Amino acid sequence: MRQRIGDYDIQINTVPSIPISGKETKVNIRITTVSNNPITDTPIVLRISDEKKELTKTHPILLSSGHYTYYYIFNKAGVFLFSIDILANLDTEGSNDSNTLLTFDFPLNVSGPVSAELTSLTIPITAAAMGSVIAIVFMKKFKNLKRAF
Repeated sequence: MRQRIGDYDIQINTVPSIPISGKETKVNIRITTVSNNPITDTPIVLRISDEKKELTKTHPILLSSGHYTYYYIFNKAGVFLFSIDILANLDTEGSNDSNTLLTFDFPLNVSGPVSAELTSLTIPITAAAMGSVIAIVFMKKFKNLKRAF
């Protein structure tokens, strides 16, 4: 997933690609400028929430070469909001007037353990069904050839 606000371009991906409740999810974050330069020494805060409340929030994190990896275990299936807050234009004088808080929100669809197992079986089930159809077609053609002789 990718979003761009102002001069910031953020990409995230999860491992597994569809998070599974009860199992650890790895969230890879890449933050660059629109000209593809990595963002460094800029504080970010990560938040995860469901439709009712904020579930977790990190302390400010300083990025190293524009990349960060975050690990989280979702306790249930559903849609969660993964938010990245960036404090841009950090003023070292102590005045917050010139600081800007940018928030990037990414929806994450977390599946239950059973639906994840069924999803992994999609290709074998499809292959078995196609194999059965092909076998039936060949058997009918073979019967028709036998009758012709």
